[in-house]
Amino acid sequence: MAVKLEIAQQALLEQAAVQPVESVSLEMSWQRIIAQEVIAQSDFPPFDRSPLDGYALLADEAALAVPERPVVLTEIDSVAAGEVSQKTVRAGTACRIMTGAPIPAGATGVVRVEDTIVSGKQVQVLNGKGLNLNICRQGEEIAAGEKVIVPGSVINMGVMGMLAVLGVARPLVFKQPRVVLVATGSELVEVHQELVPGKIRNSNSYMLSAMVREAGAQPLLLGTARDDIDEISSMITGANDFDVCITTGGASVGDYDLIGEVFAKLGITILFERISMKPGMPVLAGVKDGKLYIGLSGNPAAASVAFEQVIRPVLLKMAGRTNWWRPVVKAQLTIPFVKCGGARRFIWSRCWQGPEGLLVEPLKLQGHGMLKSAMGANALLVVPEDSPPLAEGTWLETLLLVE
Repeated sequence: MAVKLEIAQQALLEQAAVQPVESVSLEMSWQRIIAQEVIAQSDFPPFDRSPLDGYALLADEAALAVPERPVVLTEIDSVAAGEVSQKTVRAGTACRIMTGAPIPAGATGVVRVEDTIVSGKQVQVLNGKGLNLNICRQGEEIAAGEKVIVPGSVINMGVMGMLAVLGVARPLVFKQPRVVLVATGSELVEVHQELVPGKIRNSNSYMLSAMVREAGAQPLLLGTARDDIDEISSMITGANDFDVCITTGGASVGDYDLIGEVFAKLGITILFERISMKPGMPVLAGVKDGKLYIGLSGNPAAASVAFEQVIRPVLLKMAGRTNWWRPVVKAQLTIPFVKCGGARRFIWSRCWQGPEGLLVEPLKLQGHGMLKSAMGANALLVVPEDSPPLAEGTWLETLLLVE
């Protein structure tokens, strides 16, 4: 009996424990999930500073300056980034200033160097508009005591830079879940091996290892096992240090679909055996000693869709994320979709912005055993359960494969 997708997702999420915390160097923290609240200890900027190269002056004094009637000032100092001027700007004076340098005492504005004519110490101001706006004020971006970063945030390039601004050299992050991958099937050979009649290379482990990494976890490829209960069981039990075990192949109902028997031999408690979706209906999921065991179809398209729908959210939760779901949008079909009826379908697709909204086109070669369509996909088109043939122009839910 196939369970609804949402029931399968919830069953696995309930078993998923968030990983413990560790400290890593800032340069190694990219794409990790932060586990601490970061509060600013000081203002940023820490002082009023110039956002451009120019001259610091009294904004009111030069406010009416135009090329026909420039305001003439005397340069009293020059200050570079990292330096502090010891002079005070008063009426009739200006201080040469570089981008990032502190605003000198007395100055209330900055004129761009492009809006001046300089001759010796004489500075002609040609444009007096908005001079008081050319100052980055102390604390305008971050105030001391402000909560800047919250637990569960992905350390992207912005967060990484902000951690540096705030002086966090070794952020606390959640450990990455450890995922072992086992490919089963007597027809499989490894990627470096020559093909002989009746054999195919193990592609699922490499495909899934990429998906595991994208979900913030660490994959470990254990290799391939023949369609033999003892061999598969031995390979799984030989991996001690993991949080999730994913097998591919042997999860359906054929004579050589042995994963159910393997799970029974290993004492794994079954959560569900099939999910009402296409592709990827054969998903055998269980739990033992706090570890999750999930058997996927050996068909690449089925395995990849099943991973996307039920395993990725689990890994994200375990890795410390607070949002586990892909963005969902409405997009308009650019071509008809003629398959109809049955379980909800997920179709590898391309989505892009059209003149009147988002457009989506299912990619070719969507068979269960086919992987090529996933190469160019940036979305999964969702075809509802028991859907009739869909005409071009139909609006459908679409999962974006981007953050």
